[in-house]
Amino acid sequence: MKKAFIAIGSVAAMSIALTGCSGSTTGGALGSGDSLVVITSQAPWNPAYDAVVKAYEEETGVDVDLRPFPNPDVKTQVLNDAQTGNHTFDVYQVNEVDLAQLNDSGILMPFTEAKAGYTLDPEIFTYNNVTNWNSETRSFSADGDVTSLPLMGNLQVLMYRTDIYDDLGLSVPTTWDETIANGQAMIDADAARYGYVQRYQGIPGAPGVTYDFAGLLHGVGGSFFVDEGSDWTPAFNTPEALEAARDFRELAKLGPADPKAVGQAEAIAAMQGGDAGQLDVVAAAASSMNDESSSNVVGKVGYAVLPGAASATGLWNLALPADLPEDRRELAVDFIDWVTSEHGMEIFAEAGGIPTRDDAYDADGLSAETSAYLDVVRESAPTAVGPFRFTFITEFLTVSEPIIAAIAAGDVSPEDGMAQLQEQVTQVVEDAGYPMG
Repeated sequence: MKKAFIAIGSVAAMSIALTGCSGSTTGGALGSGDSLVVITSQAPWNPAYDAVVKAYEEETGVDVDLRPFPNPDVKTQVLNDAQTGNHTFDVYQVNEVDLAQLNDSGILMPFTEAKAGYTLDPEIFTYNNVTNWNSETRSFSADGDVTSLPLMGNLQVLMYRTDIYDDLGLSVPTTWDETIANGQAMIDADAARYGYVQRYQGIPGAPGVTYDFAGLLHGVGGSFFVDEGSDWTPAFNTPEALEAARDFRELAKLGPADPKAVGQAEAIAAMQGGDAGQLDVVAAAASSMNDESSSNVVGKVGYAVLPGAASATGLWNLALPADLPEDRRELAVDFIDWVTSEHGMEIFAEAGGIPTRDDAYDADGLSAETSAYLDVVRESAPTAVGPFRFTFITEFLTVSEPIIAAIAAGDVSPEDGMAQLQEQVTQVVEDAGYPMG
C-alpha cells in the first residue's frame, strides 16, 4: 500500500487551545519524528479530511501515512489487521453500520484503556450514543465505554425548491403528511415533474432504501425494534410502522414511474436537473446543488430538518485497534482528539466536510451557501437516530431492502410488507441471540 498524497492546497496553521475538561488534551504525546498509519475510505469528502490531516502534521510534527481504500474494502482491511495482529494501522476508520460488529467482536479498544481518565468532550455530538458501547447489552448507551468518535457527521436533510415553494405559497413541512401534500400541489400546478424524490432502490445487505425509510419511520414515532438494548422484538406490526409504510408508498407515487430504479445518485440528479421539487438525501449531497458545472438549480434550493425531526445517521467514526501496542496508544488517541477538536472540525467544515461537534459550526471561514445547509445539520444532530447499530445488520438488511423497495414500487401492499418484515426479522433476531419480549 502506498502513502496517499494530500489532494488539497496548503492550509494556514492556526494556534489551538484544546479543552482541558475532556480527553482532548495532547498530554505531551505529540512530537516531531513521530508517525501514524491511518486507514480511510475513498469518499467525496476526502479532500476535507486531507486538509485536517495536513494541518495536524504541520502543527504537531507528526507524520501521518493516510491509506485510502474503496468504502467496502475498509472493513475488510480492518478485520484482516485485527485477525493477523500485524498492527498495520494505528487508527481505524469505521462505517457506522460496522461499529456494533467490531465492538461486539472485541476489535475496538475503549479509550480509557489507551489513556487513563479519558472523558468525552461535551461539544461532540454523540448521535444517540454512537460513541459509547455497552458490552453487556451489546448495544450503544450513555453508560457504555467510549470506543469511537464520529469523524463525518452525515445525516438526512430535506431539500426543496425555494422558487416553487414561493410561487405556490407552500410552507416548509414539519410532518410527512405536509410533505406529501406539498409534492402533490407541485404536480397539480405542473411546477415540477416530480413532487418528491428519494432513494427507493434496494441493495440487499447494504443500507439503501431501508436508510431512507428509517428517517420516515422514526419521524412518525416508530422504530425497528421495541427497545434496543433490552427488548429486540421487531416493531413492524405497530400502527406507526404501518403509517410509515403507507406514507413511503405515497411519496414514491410522487416520483419516477419506476421507483426501484431510483438510487441515491438518481435522486440527487433529479434535483440537480430541475425535475424534482423536494428531495430527502444525506447532507453531504447539499454542496452539489450549488455546483454550477452540474446543477441547474443553483441558488434555488432550500434546506430543512427532515419532517418528524428524526434524521437517520450515516457516520464514519475513528477508533483504536484493541491490540494496539502500548507505546502507540496515546499518540493514536491524541490524533483522534486533534481531528475531532474544535480547531480540526473547523478546518474540516471549511473544506467541505460535515463537522461532528457543535462549536465547529460557528467557523469563520464558512460560506453563506455552506452555512445554509450546515445550520440544518446542526439543528438535526441532537434528535438524529442511528437505526443500523446492531451486530446482525447484514442479515437484517438482506431481508429489509427488497421488501421496503417492493412497498415503494407498489408490488407489495404496506400491510403485507410490514407483516413480512415482522416475521422475517424476528427470525433474524432469534438467530443472532438477542433477547425479545
